Amino acid sequence: MRELNKFKVNTIDCDNSYILAEDIYSYNDVKFISKDTPINSYIKSKLLTSGIGKVNVYKKNEAKQKIPKKREYEEFKAEYEENVLKLKDLIVGACNGKKIDQEAIQNMTQNIYDDIVNTDCLIKYAGNIKDKDEYTFYHSMNVAFYGMLIAKWMNLSEEQIKEVISAGLLHDLGKIKIKDSILNKPGRLTDEEFEEMKKHPLYGYETVKDDPTIKDDIKNVILQHHERINGTGYPYGIKADQMGLYSRIISIADVYDAMTSDRVYKKRKPPFRAFEMFGSEGISIFDTDILRVFLSNINVYFIGAEVLLNDGRKGEIVYIPPNNLLQAIVKINNDYIEVSRGSGSYISEVIRMNVP
Repeated sequence: MRELNKFKVNTIDCDNSYILAEDIYSYNDVKFISKDTPINSYIKSKLLTSGIGKVNVYKKNEAKQKIPKKREYEEFKAEYEENVLKLKDLIVGACNGKKIDQEAIQNMTQNIYDDIVNTDCLIKYAGNIKDKDEYTFYHSMNVAFYGMLIAKWMNLSEEQIKEVISAGLLHDLGKIKIKDSILNKPGRLTDEEFEEMKKHPLYGYETVKDDPTIKDDIKNVILQHHERINGTGYPYGIKADQMGLYSRIISIADVYDAMTSDRVYKKRKPPFRAFEMFGSEGISIFDTDILRVFLSNINVYFIGAEVLLNDGRKGEIVYIPPNNLLQAIVKINNDYIEVSRGSGSYISEVIRMNVP
């Protein structure tokens, strides 16, 4: 993937054709605007009032020309759907005794890695699952995407990023061995049914444990993606020091996608509800360093989104602090409103993402 050419401009000359090419820090070294944030009038004003006279940027239209893989949303969506069907064939085949086709997994992994430049399309489409009966396969695709983004934001190597993608694709392999009556039950599971559901990491691991073509780190993700750093997860209740790096990455990607996607027994929650969870109980059950990377980078993709507030008003997100995603600034008509639980106004729904 080619690097974009960044250049320095006077902040006063910035307009909405520019995207920040660097993180912006305050005088006490706190990041308050993330790299890749599209510059709008609010962001420009914030830069100026913070005394930042010049910034490194790149042009939006040049970004599109520079990256040959950048595609329109409809094209992205069509390939996404095709990959879901391929993944279903692979996973169902594996659970019926077939050896996992490593060439097919590698090809799919490469396709997803090539889509790293289409992050905006991914985040728009990832929670938009149409067929709840196929949830497991859509979810696995989404987790692979989110895992890839986290690994990229952590500056892992290309090889490691691709291994995280493969782990995401295969992490829920064992769910195919769970009865449909449990997997697709519209109501709350009984205690007995939930205990059976909790076995899917074991079922998945048993399927691949003797396959020499699958790396141990990926096998561990299949087994550990429901473990938690404080020992409250399953199937073994292990803690952070026993969890692999990829497992700690995929556990965050897994929960974020599960919360923000429609499931047969639960409607999806808005992304900001997921951010709220990560910032409260999430800090005791997920790796906080990885969580911080995720939250401080995903915020830029919600700038420009049309949202619905809890009081029925609609507006556009113009700024999200990278260190506090729950205090977004929303433009309603000509007013800028800080939305947070404390203020009494909060985002109840993302109506439309700002994606071409």
